[in-house]
Amino acid sequence: MLIRQNIELDVPSNGCQVYVKHYLPLEVALGLQNYAVVRMLLTAGCSVVSRHYTCTCDSEDQSPPLADVPWVLLHSEAFDYIRNDPDELSWLLSFLRNPVTLREICRRCIRRRLRTPLAKMIRKLHDIPAVLKDYIAMNDM
Repeated sequence: MLIRQNIELDVPSNGCQVYVKHYLPLEVALGLQNYAVVRMLLTAGCSVVSRHYTCTCDSEDQSPPLADVPWVLLHSEAFDYIRNDPDELSWLLSFLRNPVTLREICRRCIRRRLRTPLAKMIRKLHDIPAVLKDYIAMNDM
């Protein structure tokens, strides 16, 4: 999967399909109800703030996409399906409310430092145990 290959996680779509133009991969995965990819993207450290998000939350009829986590600034329609799935919504809110572990932060930093091609770069880490290499490569997902 591309996430395991260390692709850039926060690049918005290029608009090859007009209805997803400027959507982050996280927003597209939410819209497609592909919650396994949503979990992988969040675990890999994708952003929950879109540069193309515009909120008109000052008016009474508008609110943030997820009222429980107002710092999440993604297109509201990305959450249309997950709002109707209590188990997935509960997991998402729990993930967003709780801080990531130091272990996850380290994995994200190492992956950003190694860049691509990640598998080749991990093989060059000779002094690191295989378990850690697998963790960096996200083989636990």
